[in-house]
Amino acid sequence: MRRLFMAALFLLCAATAAAQSLNVNAPAPLKPGVNQSQTDNFTGTHYWYFYGGPGTVAVHCEFTAGTVLGAQTNSQLTFTIEDAAMTWHTSKILNGSGPHSVTLNGTLKKRTKLILVVAPISGGLVRTGGAYSISLSGAVAYGSAKAGDPIVGTYTQMAGMTSNIGLTKFKADGTVAAASGDSGTWKLFDAGSHTYVIVIGGQRLSEILKPGVGLVESASPDVIDFKATQ
Repeated sequence: MRRLFMAALFLLCAATAAAQSLNVNAPAPLKPGVNQSQTDNFTGTHYWYFYGGPGTVAVHCEFTAGTVLGAQTNSQLTFTIEDAAMTWHTSKILNGSGPHSVTLNGTLKKRTKLILVVAPISGGLVRTGGAYSISLSGAVAYGSAKAGDPIVGTYTQMAGMTSNIGLTKFKADGTVAAASGDSGTWKLFDAGSHTYVIVIGGQRLSEILKPGVGLVESASPDVIDFKATQ
């Protein structure tokens, strides 16, 4: 019942996801070309970074709202650029009804680390958000992602699982530790589809990693079993 409810409640269009971050203290690096991802009010705010200047910097953002029962929602995302020291910021809002794209630009006198924040509307009982893309041009440079498997991090276990294990850490050594005291293992099954096999709490799970969202059931991608917290 819950799976059917979640599927009917909200369907996000698929996108080629980059490894974005939900942690304000550890933003993910933007990459050359088009960076595509998706977020919503259940998932939360995404944080990115890049370097700009000296010279003119342009950040092009696009947004496509998700759907409810096949109808596009009038949701919105706020794109904010700020310097790492948070001495200034500039924001633009894109709505499901339009405009669907915006370019944020400016001139920097020196090389500056810039943070790009992508924030959906907070709260609400219905999942609202959608897919977005970001591309950079001008005097920009890119950072590098941390080495290691992208599954490594902390997750909140969602209600769909049969056992309650609470906050869960996926460690770099292939083990899983839960706040409940349960322990287990994770193993990459297929790199192309980001599919993992997880054994914990008496369950063997086949999960797909959606960066910035969490681990979803491979058989029901709309169902989140482990929501990413950072």
